Amino acid sequence: MLVIAGAGRFGRLCSRDPFGMGLMSYIFDIEDVTVWSPALRVGKLYVGMARDLADSLGTSMGITVMASDFWEIELDNFDSFVRMMNAEYFSSEHPVLKVLVGAVLAPSIILLERGGNSIVPRSAEEREFFDRAHELSMPQ
Repeated sequence: MLVIAGAGRFGRLCSRDPFGMGLMSYIFDIEDVTVWSPALRVGKLYVGMARDLADSLGTSMGITVMASDFWEIELDNFDSFVRMMNAEYFSSEHPVLKVLVGAVLAPSIILLERGGNSIVPRSAEEREFFDRAHELSMPQ
């Protein structure tokens, strides 16, 4: 996989860019398997929002930076984080909170499943949300 880190206008080539092609993306791995490689801007936004949400929930997000654009997902901790987000989302009646949490929860559900774990929807509302999450374009 070819990657460029997010430094400066053109970035700096990182070790996962052996041919110097300079593709701009983030890499999220679980146990050395790439589970998502979003565009640089999308990856940065996801990490920032996940970090803030984890802090708000008083937990770890279960994602560790390996390089500026390369993140390792620690499946057990990430699973706990996603379940906390899921509980927060579906127990809340606050429309703005649901939009904010849902923005991180939807891609996180897909990442969790790509890592081999899943959450079983307990209601029609959860099933609809999970179905919408599966419609996201999330390249590996």
